[in-house]
Amino acid sequence: MEALFLLLFFAPVMGYLAICKGRSFWLWFWIGIFLPVISLFILFALKDKPVIINPDNLVIYKNNDKVLYKKTDY
Repeated sequence: MEALFLLLFFAPVMGYLAICKGRSFWLWFWIGIFLPVISLFILFALKDKPVIINPDNLVIYKNNDKVLYKKTDY
């Protein structure tokens, strides 16, 4: 019973970590259920996918040495 609880807890955590790395939530959710510990090492070994930003919806503000990004809805 405890093992089932751990699997059901571990799978969403794997999905969340996958989203943070730019990967598919559901794919890594199911991999996390079937290969719980191994999938963690595999996910951390993979490189992050680049985030694609649409330049039409982006406003860039420069404040001293910091660059701030603001997404617009129009």
